[in-house]
Amino acid sequence: MNIIPQLKELAERYDVDEMDKLVEGLSSTELEEYKDEIIGAYDMIYSYGVYDLDCDKVSNPEDFIFYLLGIIDSIQRFYPDQMYYQERGYCYQQLADRAAAYEDKVRYIQEAIHIYYLAPQTTDIQMSMIGALTDKMIITQQFTTEAFTELLYYFRPVLNDTSFIRSLIHLCFRVRALPFAQNHYWHQRLLREFEAAMYLAAEKQPLVYLDWAETYHYILFHDMNDIDADYKDQMADQTASLLQTLESYNTQDPELLNRLGKAFADTAQRLKEQDLKLAYYWLSVEFFTKGHEQQPASWTFPVYATNSLLDIAQLYHEQGAYEKLINTFEHGLQLFSQVYKHEEDFQLNLYWGNFLVKYTELAYDFKSPSINHLAEEKLQLSAVLGRNYYSHPYLSMARLAIKSGDKEKCVQVLLQCREAIRSTGYTAYDLEEALRDEDFREVWSLLQ
Repeated sequence: MNIIPQLKELAERYDVDEMDKLVEGLSSTELEEYKDEIIGAYDMIYSYGVYDLDCDKVSNPEDFIFYLLGIIDSIQRFYPDQMYYQERGYCYQQLADRAAAYEDKVRYIQEAIHIYYLAPQTTDIQMSMIGALTDKMIITQQFTTEAFTELLYYFRPVLNDTSFIRSLIHLCFRVRALPFAQNHYWHQRLLREFEAAMYLAAEKQPLVYLDWAETYHYILFHDMNDIDADYKDQMADQTASLLQTLESYNTQDPELLNRLGKAFADTAQRLKEQDLKLAYYWLSVEFFTKGHEQQPASWTFPVYATNSLLDIAQLYHEQGAYEKLINTFEHGLQLFSQVYKHEEDFQLNLYWGNFLVKYTELAYDFKSPSINHLAEEKLQLSAVLGRNYYSHPYLSMARLAIKSGDKEKCVQVLLQCREAIRSTGYTAYDLEEALRDEDFREVWSLLQ
């Protein structure tokens, strides 16, 4: 009997009860024959369930967590050799987080800690234990030296596993945000140990610095943990220092080139020292350009590179460095033109047109007929390629028109935009973006 189709159907329906009945009816030989498929089916339901729980897609989370624990129980009932320490511990951490009564919270988090304590001490388990111990401190409000000493006991072995760089950094900043007087002290103590371990690891694995810098940028971008402005500046300066080692990093991996380009661009955006800011923007352009050489048909690398060039041009504009500003924009136009079949890509032509609008603004105060014409040409092509589903090309053309002094053309383009969008079936479209945009204030009354 081939049970694989039935397993698949039941797993897709999340029907654990029927799956249990199916598996219970198998002989010992069949249980062994279909072991991987049976465990895989249960695992699939569990993983989908965890995703739904994490995304707040379940109506009664506590009951649902017990349902997830039931899936683990089913697997272990049929296959006692299967250990699910991390999955079971996760469930009890979730119960502790969601329980209303203090006693339940303490009981559940203690159960999670007990599970992790009994498990083979892999770095995965140790990282989970660190999270559970931190949860316990928050629940009990006991931020004692003893509690942090226990946390350090599990924290230190994980420092040898560079795959946990992001998790370790987030833990350090989670501690910094804890509500007790010595939070900054323990944050710095953990962070110093982390830094010492990572500097050592980076001697053989320099990309450790990239993971480190990316995590700092994630924390800064999401403004996590109520970090004060001075400390944010310190973090930005430290990312610049970390990335210095990677300035000439050699790779042909497009994904890695993209990560390097973004890391340098994100760092440049936060730096205050102008020369270093410019240098890091230019390095981001170099990495994005190398990525484009590996994937010449992709629009993303030229767009990312020209986004950095726009930031560079803005700096040159503020410095009054007119010749450098012109050269920067011309460099960007060359990158756009090198994309394979660029005339067929909606996104590329939209970015290209907007790049030209910025060129005529910063370099010529919208008074360059040739650049204005080319910008309009790219934006019109983008509108055609977008098949009237997108307002962005029209809004950019309208902005170019009004900034160039042609109010009548601006209104004409915006009304054309409204008709185009409505022709796709979106009949309620009313130019709301333009009616909220101060650039179009003087023509608002003509758009009603």
